[in-house]
Amino acid sequence: MEKQYILIGYGDVGRSIVSALEKAHVHFVVIDMNEAKLKDRGFDYYAGNGTDEEILIRAGLKKASTVIIVLNNDDDIIFSTLIARNINPQCIILARANTTKSIDKIYRAGADYVASLSIIAGQMLAHIAIGHQQDSILMLEGLEIGKHRITADSQLVGKSIADAGIRSSIGCTIIGIEENGKTTTDIDPSIILREGMTLAVIGNSEQISKFKKDYSV
Repeated sequence: MEKQYILIGYGDVGRSIVSALEKAHVHFVVIDMNEAKLKDRGFDYYAGNGTDEEILIRAGLKKASTVIIVLNNDDDIIFSTLIARNINPQCIILARANTTKSIDKIYRAGADYVASLSIIAGQMLAHIAIGHQQDSILMLEGLEIGKHRITADSQLVGKSIADAGIRSSIGCTIIGIEENGKTTTDIDPSIILREGMTLAVIGNSEQISKFKKDYSV
């Protein structure tokens, strides 16, 4: 089968994947709703919904060797996986799960491998708990998971995740919290941030650096 890759979704994770595909000198096509993000990037693309069967076929799904799905909504990921598996039973499907509860559903839809950032965050926090004190882990080129311990004089103390506005102001996303030896990757925006919590945040290298600058004391 011709080696052709289709990437569905062009957010932070999608951009990191594009960088890796470009360095590997393989042929790939990107599908995303926001055409403004795709123009003049030097690669082939289709502006449209990654759950639209017609768009997927136009992008070359029938001949694709690998389909990578990194949409922001797990229901869309499941539906896109179902379509891809039905149209091209031979292709390899790699998908990102935004929540752990969706992992099994995405596998049942036909994915060959499902990656969960929340599970990765949990593994990182477990390493922190047993004494490995690295400040960040490089996940993909330009994409990192960093850690931050909330101190008593932190501006985050007493704020909910939603009110803290970390994602809107910096671009980082909290994907794990460790407190009193317990780790959670089920992140609700209403969670109140407290002294002593250790946060795992994901973003590109610039975002992680800005997060540390703004919130480290």
